Amino acid sequence: MSIVIKSNLKDRVRLKSDLFTKKNEDFINQILEDKVIDLRFNLACNSLIIKFNSLEISLNDILDLLYEYFKISSNLPKQKIENSLKTCSECLVCKKTHSKKTWRRKVYEIVGLSVVAVVVFIKEHILATPFSAISNIALGSLSVVAALPLLNEAKNDILNKKFSLETFMAFSLLLAIFGGEIAAAFEVIYILRASRLFEEYTAQKSRIAIKNLIEMDVKQVYVLNGDIEIQTNLEDVKKGDIVVCVNGEKICVDGEVVYGEGYVDESIINGYSQAIYKKIGSSVFANTTLNEGKIHIKVNAVGNETYISRVINDVEKHLSLKSASEIEADRLAKKVLKLGSFMTVATLFLTGSFTNAFSVMIIMSCPCATILAASSAVSSAIASAAKNGILIKGGEHLEKMSKADIVCFDKTGTLTTNTPVVLSYVTKLDEDEFFQVLSNLEHKNTHPIAKAVSGYCQNLGFEPTASSNSCSVVGLGVKGEFNNNKYLLGNKKFMVDNSIRLPYNSNFLKNNEHATIIFLAKNSKFVGCLSISHEIRDGSKETILELKKRGVKKIVLLTGDDELVANEFAKEFEFDAVYPNLMPDEKANIVNSFSKKGVTLMIGDGVNDTLAMSRADISVSFASGGSEAAIEVSNIAITNSDPKDIIKLFDLSNLALKKANQNYKIGTSTNILGSILAMFGTITPAAAGLIHLAHTGAILYNSSKVKI
Repeated sequence: MSIVIKSNLKDRVRLKSDLFTKKNEDFINQILEDKVIDLRFNLACNSLIIKFNSLEISLNDILDLLYEYFKISSNLPKQKIENSLKTCSECLVCKKTHSKKTWRRKVYEIVGLSVVAVVVFIKEHILATPFSAISNIALGSLSVVAALPLLNEAKNDILNKKFSLETFMAFSLLLAIFGGEIAAAFEVIYILRASRLFEEYTAQKSRIAIKNLIEMDVKQVYVLNGDIEIQTNLEDVKKGDIVVCVNGEKICVDGEVVYGEGYVDESIINGYSQAIYKKIGSSVFANTTLNEGKIHIKVNAVGNETYISRVINDVEKHLSLKSASEIEADRLAKKVLKLGSFMTVATLFLTGSFTNAFSVMIIMSCPCATILAASSAVSSAIASAAKNGILIKGGEHLEKMSKADIVCFDKTGTLTTNTPVVLSYVTKLDEDEFFQVLSNLEHKNTHPIAKAVSGYCQNLGFEPTASSNSCSVVGLGVKGEFNNNKYLLGNKKFMVDNSIRLPYNSNFLKNNEHATIIFLAKNSKFVGCLSISHEIRDGSKETILELKKRGVKKIVLLTGDDELVANEFAKEFEFDAVYPNLMPDEKANIVNSFSKKGVTLMIGDGVNDTLAMSRADISVSFASGGSEAAIEVSNIAITNSDPKDIIKLFDLSNLALKKANQNYKIGTSTNILGSILAMFGTITPAAAGLIHLAHTGAILYNSSKVKI
């Protein structure tokens, strides 16, 4: 008998087992009620839904409690991994997920060790009084216990016939403890434990900042069964079900609209400020809200399979990947390991002093400062970026930002906003009548174009009259009747459907082919039209100028617009080249050719940008109004779509690399100087421990300054 994990998303898990029966319900409640936030049984399908705080208790802790109570087979770890979502036991993310210790327990342990470290420091370095035999035994025992994680890693390396950093450190610390240098050994163990906890904290902070951008709180939905809507637990919804969503409800699945229409607020996904019209065949996504209408959704994905969950998981997966600086730090640490072994043996051979050799060993056996040099700076940068709405999918991408030689910009949605503005107009009516009619028709409409027209009229001093009466026609426009006249305002299809003759050959339409045109008809006759376009994003021009100041060699515009429109737009910028009339594969080919000449950065937001993004050395998506595909393909997603964030990323990348190099110098210089002093007996083993404390603290403090 086993427990199967059916779903696991954001501290909420659904378990299924024959153990979850009415008979066992009270017992399970007694086991878990004080340890989790919420428990809910679905006895009809032998399921248990648990909501918990992963900082206080892990999923494995919960499973251990259940397995221990029901005395199930000891093959638990294998069963848990096989039955759960696809994870591994080797990567950083999954090691943290499957950790037996809760975060709170780790913090308590380091606090306890800190108290002991303060006592040791005062007694040895301030009072300069020796430890009693009992104190030495107690401190030595505590040191061994505190070093158990390291000793276990060393044991595994030995069993696998490897001699690693952990093996050398474990051997050195044990030798120091049993050689009488207990205080120095404890100091090194304490610093190592604290630095590892800090690294885990910064990585966890990045993940929490990313996960907090999106939160799902819906527990039940209505599923269509024939003509009947049945209230169903979200965990029980499966692919192919038809979920019913009405005005004001949160959509909690990915799927396709198969009935109805409405406006969906997707700002939580892509930052777009206006609701988007959805009809039969349109795709909708979990965590968005239906602002208006009623739709039936055929489910394509739920839980961990939804788009937003995939994005979060992708970001978390990439956070565990090491950047070039972190790989270089590991390489240096291995060199330190070899050098430390040589210097320890050489010191013992040349001086004949075990104390001097111990001092050298203590300094060289703990290159944690070298390892932290890059990882702490990168982790701090990623966490800072996430707080500011910039999702960086790994340190490698952050480091490449400031090394870009060529930057390629998409136009629409990237350098322009998704908020429409009125460009120009033409009318057969008196202008006062024209704008008053527009104001009366659009003032109640929430469509983005309607808001643009209404705002334009308001800026000209026209307010809707009390007698105005209008209603919107979803997907087409708006109609109204006042002063004994009937008006239609909308797109070309709306006019054609109502048999309105349009002036297709007019100069206005020819001159505004690049814009969206809305037409006005009065009593079934065309009387005017407006051109609508998207305004240039604030900061776009400044961003291109700042990129050039930062050494970018070439900045180009890649767009699907025709040559006339593209060149007209580019006049306001200082592009080095403009490529118009591009299809997605043509964009990709241009980016691919640039990548052969230097580090190429592609910045876009649409589906048509995804292929080009995949060919670039690094890609950035503007999530506000951007396509889901572009956001998923990109290495970095800017959720508020502010062009100035590109400059922030460049500066953050430069700062992270600068701090990492400073950290290398701090760690390496203190290691070399400390080893030389230790070799000649100038410092004691206890002082060697203090060197670690000083340079590790300096590195962590220096890395904490890597912020936007």
